[in-house]
Amino acid sequence: MNVLIVDDDRFVVSALEQKIDWPSLDIQQIYSAYNIRQAKKVFDENTIHILISDIEMPQGSGLELLAWIRSEGFNVQAIFLTNFADFNYAQKAIELQSFEYYLKPIEFDKLELIIKKAVNKVKLSQIKEDAIKVGHYWQQNKEELVEHFWHTYIKNNDSLSSEELLEQLKIKQIDYSMDDCFMPLLLDLFPYTLVDNKEIMSILDNENDFQNKLKSIIAETFKNDSIRLDGLLELNKNKDEYLAIFKIDCRSEASTKEMIFSSNQLITAIHNNLNCDVQCGIRAVSPIDNIQSTVKELQVARKETVDFRNKTLFFETYKKDVHKYVEPNLQLLENYLETGNRISFINKCFQYLTNLLDKNALNHNVLCSFRLDITQLIYTHLKKKEILANKLFQGKIGDFLLEQSSRSIDDLMIYISYLVDVSLDYMAFTNSQKSVVNTICEYIDQNYQENITRTSLAKIVYLSPDYIARFFKKETGISLVNYIIKKRVARAKDLLTNTDLPVHIISDKVGYGNYSYFTKLFKKETNYTPVDFRKMTNSKCEK
Repeated sequence: MNVLIVDDDRFVVSALEQKIDWPSLDIQQIYSAYNIRQAKKVFDENTIHILISDIEMPQGSGLELLAWIRSEGFNVQAIFLTNFADFNYAQKAIELQSFEYYLKPIEFDKLELIIKKAVNKVKLSQIKEDAIKVGHYWQQNKEELVEHFWHTYIKNNDSLSSEELLEQLKIKQIDYSMDDCFMPLLLDLFPYTLVDNKEIMSILDNENDFQNKLKSIIAETFKNDSIRLDGLLELNKNKDEYLAIFKIDCRSEASTKEMIFSSNQLITAIHNNLNCDVQCGIRAVSPIDNIQSTVKELQVARKETVDFRNKTLFFETYKKDVHKYVEPNLQLLENYLETGNRISFINKCFQYLTNLLDKNALNHNVLCSFRLDITQLIYTHLKKKEILANKLFQGKIGDFLLEQSSRSIDDLMIYISYLVDVSLDYMAFTNSQKSVVNTICEYIDQNYQENITRTSLAKIVYLSPDYIARFFKKETGISLVNYIIKKRVARAKDLLTNTDLPVHIISDKVGYGNYSYFTKLFKKETNYTPVDFRKMTNSKCEK
């Protein structure tokens, strides 16, 4: 805390500086001035809490100084010293909100008591200012503080007692009570689209400030007196699962019905504004001290429950049901694959899932068992065709669709459709062995300098190494190994004829790091060593 002493009498200033026990009064810094001009400069350059000033001074009175201080907005406690008991002085000092009016001569012990009271008033004033600032900050950031409370409370693995919860609310200045009612709404978003079985596109890639846009849509949809959005939490790093917390008017008997109705409206609004499918999960209204467990039960219920996208699922109570998995007609599905009947295969899978849903016999475990059977069926069928299914579906698209496939019936059907489409398209491709041979030949022609093996070629065409070796020779009349050798030798002949590159460099360029082995193969194919072949071609050119 800082004090400014202003008096044209330097003896008075010096006496006040030396004879007052300033440290005991919690004063850190004492400034001095001998006229108004100097005093104003001190105020401009420093923070002053208490002013001790003479009233009568030649270059301007202490009252004029205080009037300037008030006009500038400085919050200062002013103590005036004067030799005259003038009523007009006292009245003016009161008007300017001075703290004390003290008649000289100075009795330092009495003045210390006055300063001590002024210090206490400054401290009280600072406490009030801090409270006002905190209150102003809280009003400005109320929404963020409330959401931070919910984020901490919901994600805390340790349950809080009612007393602990009330203490947290008090600390954060959030005006909830134990009688307040809340309803959680779980939003599962489906922001991705599969394009031509070749690319996953997500609206999140090009959508800036997605969460605030989503929050705005939710707040607008639920804009009524009995239901109020109090928080929106992002639950995972993929930004496809959110939790909305609503404060509910407990006196409203229709709160659950209103929530379901508004949730269905929200699904439409999100689809229209964000071009995104969504599924909503709702639990019954809960008091604040139960909301943590209610949210966890809602998440479990949503994970175990399988349904379509763009629906609102209400879980009044949740009990995990154990459903026995009954496999579909796999023989019929295999026949559809054999005949290339994609539509019938997809329709049969869809019919199987919807029948289970209608019978309330579809849950997460049943869905995963069905997915496993379908995947194995397709992989086994591909294996019969000598197609390497694990290579065919290897990559980000297959992995992503598999991960998403347990979220809804729609997502599982997207995954199954992807498997079937890619499988049938590739089986059609391999049925034309000439197409496969052309693909292999093109690859060899462009990559002859690499280490090419039957296994590496199998990865290119997703077929077993033995199978491609058999049909390649059948279609071309030459083995894969000999085709590669002939391609490399042909390229080597070209380089020997048309360049001056050393033979060992040409050997490397056509895929043979071993110069002796290259020479041996080259002679076997041409009856010449590379050096002799170059001499022969050069002599022909000279003629």
